[in-house]
Amino acid sequence: MMLKTLEKSGKTEEAAIAAALEELGLDRDDVSVEIVERAKSGFLGIGASPAVIRVQYEAPDEEAEQELSLIHI
Repeated sequence: MMLKTLEKSGKTEEAAIAAALEELGLDRDDVSVEIVERAKSGFLGIGASPAVIRVQYEAPDEEAEQELSLIHI
């Protein structure tokens, strides 16, 4: 297994985390989440910026996947 990371942004931290989990097909318990940048609402929408999060998750090694696919052929 190797650790991989994915960065996502969203209107809120929760939205960004949900988008990352949906893309990866993982549950919240399967990843560790780091808030890179908190969402800022700005003043009247001016200066607003999205939340940016980074999720870290375990993925099978690509070499191991290739070996498994060769075995199943």
